[in-house]
Amino acid sequence: MKNFFDELNQGLQVAEVIQQSHGKSWRPSADFVLCRDLEGNPTAVFGKPYWDFNPMRLRANKIWAIRFDGVFGTSGTAQNSLTEEIKWILFCLLFFVSTGHIGRMSVSMLSQYFLTLRTAARFCYEKGAGELAGVISLQELLTTPAYLTAYARWMKVNEVGSTQRKLMRALLGHLVSVGEDRLGYKLQGVFDIDFDIDEDAKQHPVIPTKIYLAVINALGLSLDVLYDHREPLEQYLGEFDNPRYGYTHYHQKKVNGNKAPKSYEPVFEETLKIHKIESLFSGDFSCSGRGVLSSTVLKMQWVAKTVIHLYTGMRDQEVLRLPYDCIDQDEVVSATLDEGGLARDKPIIVKVLSTTTKFTGYRKTVSWLATDEAVRAVEVARAICRGISKLYGVDPKAMPLFLNPAIINRAQTEIGVPFWNDVSKPDFLLEGFIITPSDLEELQLTDPSRDFSNEKFFQVGSPWNFTSHQFRRSLAFYGSSSGFISMPSLRKQFKHLCTQMTRYYANNFELLKTIFGYYDEKKGEYVLPKTHVLFEVQTGVPMNIAYDLLAHAFGDDAPLFGGVGSYISNQRGKLESGDVHIVDMRKETERQAADGKISYRPTLLGACTRTGKCEHFLLGAAVSCLSCADGIIEKEKLDEAIEDNERDLELYEPGSGEYQVVQYELSNMRKFRERLIPAVEVA
Repeated sequence: MKNFFDELNQGLQVAEVIQQSHGKSWRPSADFVLCRDLEGNPTAVFGKPYWDFNPMRLRANKIWAIRFDGVFGTSGTAQNSLTEEIKWILFCLLFFVSTGHIGRMSVSMLSQYFLTLRTAARFCYEKGAGELAGVISLQELLTTPAYLTAYARWMKVNEVGSTQRKLMRALLGHLVSVGEDRLGYKLQGVFDIDFDIDEDAKQHPVIPTKIYLAVINALGLSLDVLYDHREPLEQYLGEFDNPRYGYTHYHQKKVNGNKAPKSYEPVFEETLKIHKIESLFSGDFSCSGRGVLSSTVLKMQWVAKTVIHLYTGMRDQEVLRLPYDCIDQDEVVSATLDEGGLARDKPIIVKVLSTTTKFTGYRKTVSWLATDEAVRAVEVARAICRGISKLYGVDPKAMPLFLNPAIINRAQTEIGVPFWNDVSKPDFLLEGFIITPSDLEELQLTDPSRDFSNEKFFQVGSPWNFTSHQFRRSLAFYGSSSGFISMPSLRKQFKHLCTQMTRYYANNFELLKTIFGYYDEKKGEYVLPKTHVLFEVQTGVPMNIAYDLLAHAFGDDAPLFGGVGSYISNQRGKLESGDVHIVDMRKETERQAADGKISYRPTLLGACTRTGKCEHFLLGAAVSCLSCADGIIEKEKLDEAIEDNERDLELYEPGSGEYQVVQYELSNMRKFRERLIPAVEVA
């Protein structure tokens, strides 16, 4: 059976094109085939008005076909000429520009450039560069600074999206790399034109602690329900290969050619009782009938997909490219054998999720750590995939993990991955997590260079808008935070994940590349893709250090003491007076953390910024922090420690060893308190 993933990224005959193309006048013939499907049928021919590059796509989702017959509302000599220019530029971008992971422009990006060129062509025809210029060609637009400046101004006035403005500027650079000999003309004097691009592209934010903790637990509870019902759910979905199953009697008659069938199939409410899944189809998964069942299944798939993002840090397309069989096991530590060859210690095995992508003719597999929670999400998605595969009449093992359930109602649905909108996402992820003032304050602390209060998606009282990349950033951020991991209400599955990430995503893990990377046949070695989340996890440590230290710097007004604590108190004063800017302080703190000059961990009396191991910390000798140059002493924690020691002292017999140890610590804490803290409070 044909595998869904075999249809992705069919190759280009680049060498053949380069061999044929020579001279400024060369153009491909009208019957030149740009793309074929797996059976060899042309899907994009140069002279045709319709280019379908889906066989060449890397994404699991299908892309829109390029339609040249829709560039203008009317046809004529000028319009046809501009359309041919668009075709030629797209051809050059596809065959002569070296960029991206695979050495060529992706066809999804090519589609974006089509939209950019379409807007430019419409400007050339409808608006022109002015009344005297009249209709101009794309060549004239791209080679005449005055025309291109007028176009940049027109884009700004008409509020053309920032994406097209960015692509317009990027297009100029790509056309230079194509070269005058191939393109047919030379660009000059147009590279300093201002397209009014916002250079400060906003990063996806780290999810605030309370919301992140709440969504971890909420997703876990939702997944528990789905996992417990996965087997009856699979059987239930498979029943819908019967076109009348679950419909009302009226609709069953309609499906049967407006004739009453010999026997009616169970209506929707009855189907739920038969399979004993009434409790599953309630709350966020409630469903009123077969006509909207695919939307409910999408909500279930969305929960499984989001859990995978949460526990792996995978990107959106990385998850959608997961095949049905995506769970592997790898040995990270071999078994310990004695002299007789008997195993004394079992090998340590980790589970990984693997997505297979095919670049330049052969497959490369990338992997991510998969804890039990991610594996359970995959099992839920597999069960749904098996049920839906029966409706398509295909082997689920040849399908993507997330198979489009629209086949339940639309028999002509093509095999592929689904698309989710707000209607097909569970309400608890859309409306269930409201931003509070403390969330906004924490959000501001993660990126002091942004004013989140002026951004519409982060208003107090509004629901938090989750994105898959937020889960990636948050995993890297919180996964290395000892304070977050120690929260008692955090699900143990997430704590286990953090432990594994610390161990196996670290740069010194000797099997890092062989387990999580792929084998590059050209290099003859294992390679880690630079987009893997493990790099963000590694850099998340200094980011966490900077966050925790800055939280002490201006998170509240409580006085701090000790070596570093006194320094932070001084910095507060400079922040208030404007002598130091928080953005500069954050960058410097992250730099020192990345260089290994400072660290951060909570202590009994506050925190410690010492790098490396501390013997006193390991032995629990908190009193040593009072005189340590790397210590941060918090008044509130010091007072609590004094009170605890005073209570403990009453439990021990005077003169005993325990009594003397506690008395020594208590005496030093009191002296520190009396010597430093009152002087500050009185002042």
